[in-house]
Amino acid sequence: MNPRLIIRRLGVTLAVAIVFISVIAMFSEDAAGLLFLPSWGALFFGWPYLSRKLNFNFPKSPADGRPANVGRLVVTFWLATVLAVGIVRSLDSDVGWIAFIPAWLGLYYGWPYLDRKLSLNRKRGLAWALGVLLALAAVSSIVIAPIALSFWRAKKASDSIHVGMTVPELLPSVRGCDLFQATSNYPYNRSSDGDNIPSVHLSWRKEGTYRTYDYGTQQFVELTAAQAIDRLHTKLHDGYQWSFHYTYVNMTPMHVSFRVDFGLDGRVSQVQPGYSWD
Repeated sequence: MNPRLIIRRLGVTLAVAIVFISVIAMFSEDAAGLLFLPSWGALFFGWPYLSRKLNFNFPKSPADGRPANVGRLVVTFWLATVLAVGIVRSLDSDVGWIAFIPAWLGLYYGWPYLDRKLSLNRKRGLAWALGVLLALAAVSSIVIAPIALSFWRAKKASDSIHVGMTVPELLPSVRGCDLFQATSNYPYNRSSDGDNIPSVHLSWRKEGTYRTYDYGTQQFVELTAAQAIDRLHTKLHDGYQWSFHYTYVNMTPMHVSFRVDFGLDGRVSQVQPGYSWD
């Protein structure tokens, strides 16, 4: 088999597998994680059978000896990245990244058609200069775009919080963060209090519940919103200063967080601006 055909089939089946797993993740994230590699492998090795049954031949093998179009790869990669970022920002959800690989493949294989329709090759010098600029932008966007998107998500969430909000008002208002930790300045003695640390880690579930690790039973437990609020009061204790830490992760080692402080009266006293860390 032509090596370039193998690479093309890997890309196409990866895109299909991502879409399939994304649908599964809507119902069970754990099942999606377990099924990703098996589904990709099944699609790759079963692609010839599917092609015969569904009567299509895609991707087709490139002509022998034809050099790889690196410029087209770079330009379409950058355009697909811009498209995915736009979808993520418009929907306020990571689901937009599902469109990245299908968009990249569609732009790459559809480029000859766009070339004919838009006469992109008439000005070679301008196209070459534009390609260099887009290549530089594509390389930098690999790092800059995910971090900038995390800052945007953090700012949008922090802007929805105002001084004076209570915990029941605040907790359900920010659901898109990747990591959540609540702490308080309640006095804690490690030698006598053991695992009774004045700190709570919660993860929001798509069905509207919360998940946390229970040190007593040493297992994860599902909580309703009311149960999550009760656990916060139990672990952090009323009458002390609390802090909520919201963190957004991305494909880079750099995370983005912002903090919400509560006064002794149990209401938001200030919202700290977002900051990056690794």
